[in-house]
Order: sequence, then C-alpha cells, then structure tokens
Amino acid sequence: MLALAATPAWATTYPVGTSRTYKSPCLLVAAVVLQPGDIVEVDPGTYTDACQLTASGTAAMPITLRGVPGPRPVFDATGLDLSGAGSVPRAIFQFTGGSHWRVQHLELKNATNSSANGAAFRLTAGSLDVIIDDVSVHDCQDGFMSDGPATLTVRASEVFHNGAGDGYSHNFYVQGQSIVLIGNHIHDSNGGQNVKVRSHDAFIAYNLIENAGNYEIDLIQNPPQTDAPNANAILIGNVIVRPASASNNSQVILWGTDNAADSARNGSLFALSNTFILAHPSNRLFHAISPAAGSQIHLVNSIVHATVSGTGLATDATTAGILVGSNDWISSNVTTAGSLTSVLSGAAPGFVSATDLHLTAGSPVLGAGLAGATAVDGTGATVSGMADQEFSAPLGTTARAAGSALDLGAYGFPRASDGGTADAGSPDGGAPADAGVPDGGAGDGGGPATGASGGPGEVIGSCSTTSGGIPVLAVTVVVLLFARRRSVSSRS
Repeated sequence: MLALAATPAWATTYPVGTSRTYKSPCLLVAAVVLQPGDIVEVDPGTYTDACQLTASGTAAMPITLRGVPGPRPVFDATGLDLSGAGSVPRAIFQFTGGSHWRVQHLELKNATNSSANGAAFRLTAGSLDVIIDDVSVHDCQDGFMSDGPATLTVRASEVFHNGAGDGYSHNFYVQGQSIVLIGNHIHDSNGGQNVKVRSHDAFIAYNLIENAGNYEIDLIQNPPQTDAPNANAILIGNVIVRPASASNNSQVILWGTDNAADSARNGSLFALSNTFILAHPSNRLFHAISPAAGSQIHLVNSIVHATVSGTGLATDATTAGILVGSNDWISSNVTTAGSLTSVLSGAAPGFVSATDLHLTAGSPVLGAGLAGATAVDGTGATVSGMADQEFSAPLGTTARAAGSALDLGAYGFPRASDGGTADAGSPDGGAPADAGVPDGGAGDGGGPATGASGGPGEVIGSCSTTSGGIPVLAVTVVVLLFARRRSVSSRS
C-alpha cells in the first residue's frame, strides 16, 4: 500500500514530436493542463518555440519533461520573442509558478532578447523544486535564471558559452532560496561569470568549473534573502580552473556584496576538498567585499596549485582577515594569507599530468586531510564536509576512490583504507538569483508545464538525489494498475 501511495498510478504519458498529435512541448501545454505525475516524452529533433510552464506536480508526483533515449531533442530559440512582455516568456522554458518538475536529456540554445537576458531556463513567480538533469545549455544570454523563493537543482549537465558579452549575463544567474549544482561541467562563460549566485544559500559540489570570461564563482548579496541568517555557501569536491584569459583576472571567487548600499551575505563560505588551479600572475583565489560581521571563508582539505608565480590566496587585508582553515596543500609560489594551519607546500601536488588532476601514488597530499570536517548549511544545521563523490568526465559523479577520504583536493587515490569517514549527509542546497542590470524585461503571463526524471546523467552518492526503485512486492500491484493508466499511445 505504501508503494501504491507513492506511485503516480493515474498519470498520463504524452509523446511529443513531429509525428505526434502534439508537435512540441509548448503546443502540448497550450492545449492540456498537465497533472501531477504526468510525463512528457520528447522525440529527437529541433523545436523552435518557447513557453511558460504554470502547472505543478507534487513532491511525490512531479511532472516530468524528458527527451527519449538517443540524441537530445534540441530547442533552438533563434529569432524567438523572449521579451517577457505579457504572456511572452523570457526563457525557452519559463517556470512561472510551476513547481515540482523533473527535466532531463534536452539541449537548449540561442535564447536572446533586447534586454540581454534571454535565458534557456527561468524560475519565477514562486517556482519550487525544479530538478534538471543531463541537459546541454549554451549560447544563450543567460543559461539559468531564477528569482523569488525559487529552489533549483541542476545535475550532470553541460552549461557553456552563455552570456551577452556585457559582463552582466552569465552561465548561471540565480537568486531565490537555494541553488544546488552537482556533477556539472560549467565553462567558458561569454564575458560574465560561470556561476553567479544571489540566492540565500548554495550547495555546489563535484563540478568542473573553468575558463570563465569573468569570475568563476560570484556569491553575493540579494536582500532580503541574503539578509536572513545562514546565507551560507558550501563548495565541496569541485575542480575550479582559472584561465589566463579572464577579463578580471584578480578575482576567482567573489564573496560578500557588489553594492555598497546593500549588506553582504549573512553567512559563511565553506570551501572543502576542492582543487583550484591558478594560471595568471594576478589571480587571487578569494575576494571578500565588505563581508558581514562574523562571516568567514573556510578553506579545508583543498589543493591550491599555481602554474605561474605571483598568485595569492586573498585579494586584500579584508579578505585575509576572514580566511581560516587547515589541512590544505598550497603551491610554494602562491602568496598565503589568513589563519591557516597544517598547511603543506611544494612545487607540485602530485597530479597525473597538467591536464589530469587525479593524484598519483607518490602524491604528498595523500591522507593529509582533516577528518570529520564540517560545514553549516542554509538551515543552520551542521553537516558533514567530507567529500564522498568526485566529478566524473564528461558529466556526473562517481563514488570517491576507496580509502581516499583524507586525501586533499577533489580526487582521491584508491587504496585499501586511510581511516577517513565518508560524507553521510546531504547538505542543504543553494538558491538562484537575478538582482541586477540584466533583468530589465517586462512582466510575464501564464502557461502550462512539464518535467523529467530518472534516465542518463544520474548522480550517485549521499549528497545527491536519486530516484529509488519500486519494491519487489509492489511489482504485481503496479502491473495491475498499469492496465488502468491513461496514456496517449505512440500511434497518436
């Protein structure tokens, strides 16, 4: 009976494509009010429309929008009106109050408007619990945008070359309650940031983030969300590579506020088990601007490696004054700062090669980590800060190597045991935000919605969300119910 209660027995599956009754997801939602548990399955092909998604699923029965196995369906917004005026969306898929969605296995590109903030995905008007897996988002003015109380999760996706080249549009430009990024490759923003977060809290884990046009990660204010307590950000197990070509090379990760009239984030930054690569002499890993009273930057169990001389951990004395931590490996050519203990240093941390940042058996960072490292999430709860996954190219994550819990950096070297304790918790997410120059469009109207679940790009490990299987004893009952399930046949 418990299995039945959790199973969307009466949901409808809608095949969408050029040979179907509904030629695109947007035409479907214009004609049908989607219900909790409904599934929209999109055939491969190219689709050239955009829409608002206003229908909502439930936490137990989300609405699913997914591409069928094979090449990702492509949503090309070239020439579309994404002005945000009236009922016109400002994104290819704009969740306007639409909550509890699962989106998977799609490609979105070329979203633009005259305000330079056309986006692939946007959450607005109270959209919650939108989880997006295995998508490719590129060549839009903004890849992902959100505002209000939005809660967004993006996993195992490639997000690249988004931005209008103006420095005010980005791969991610999010605000709201929380943002969670796990197992993504986020790279080559066009003039802006790879990840710009104005949300209350953020959980950014096991990603490859590299080659930003401006900052790699920008974690700043957005009153009133970030004025609330525990406006924290957790960075764990990421590989963050700073190119020599960024337009603002002195800043890699920005923390605090970018507006003197606004108070800075009311929380702290926890940077745990990351691998940072600095490639330009002016690189400074952290820059804290007018940090809030009590705010700190925690650098623990990480590798900071510079390929050139002249780099540093902190931009200025203000940043150095809130930088604390321990058990890191820092290149001897990096100017250190802050209150750090148990720091290792040297010419090389023992990478396989300049491009393969996995560790070798002779690496000096093996087993050098702090056991039981912790962080504080957006609810104020103390959570484990021990990495139990690692980025797995090209997308997604895999379990961290056996016995490597105390190795420094984003990757562990496999061996029998090192006495470490893997992460047993699932830190609270972060939130999307958009509070600045880019968001200049008009208001929005309404429209239906869709979502996706399961399938390729799934992330494993204790910090991720994965769908569980149906208990064996429930299979017989599910089969009986399937006979009553409404569906639109593939002959439609």
